Amino acid sequence: MYRFKTFAIFGLISFVLVTNTACTQEKTNEQQDVKIALNTGNNPHEMLASNASGVENTAIGKVIQIETVAKQKQGFAVDFTWKENGNSTKFSDFTKGKVVLLNFWGTWCPPCRREIPDLVEVSKELANKDFVLIGIALERGADVTSNITKVSDFMKSNGIPYNNFIGVEAITNAYGGIAAVPTTYIIDKNGKISETIVGMRGKSDFMESIKRVLK
Repeated sequence: MYRFKTFAIFGLISFVLVTNTACTQEKTNEQQDVKIALNTGNNPHEMLASNASGVENTAIGKVIQIETVAKQKQGFAVDFTWKENGNSTKFSDFTKGKVVLLNFWGTWCPPCRREIPDLVEVSKELANKDFVLIGIALERGADVTSNITKVSDFMKSNGIPYNNFIGVEAITNAYGGIAAVPTTYIIDKNGKISETIVGMRGKSDFMESIKRVLK
């Protein structure tokens, strides 16, 4: 009986901690219909967010649409492509020789929003290192243009200097399914996943994880 109560209490504590630091990814029919949308001339592949009033002297990152997603090699980051300045760019080329913090999040998720200021600080502090921070926004709804606008507006309001991609089902599937956000991957210079972090974290936690592989 004592052991059962102990497990029950532990389970309750774990549930509270997870629900307070992460949001579950419950798919609607609308989300399941989201596919990789190739450019038809009407939907932009990228949108450069301009500086917002109140966010001064901060270069805002881009909101970019994913073009193709490769199959994951076990233990390694998923490769994907996007169009930039009319040319196709690969994640593996863009991040070559760099430690990567890859953050899956959503503008609709309170824990995701709460950790953004810490991620912004991490990005700024390591700007001159062999490091890159990339966000993948898993927005609710199938309208890509609307999702780009939501993420762009959020980036302007919060002074986010790093690029964010609009997540598609193909990339979450390639990572084995993203059950909750935020989910963050720390990736070493060889593209190998060093650590998976589920739930909200602070700057010191991120820095500790990054410095373990930033050599």
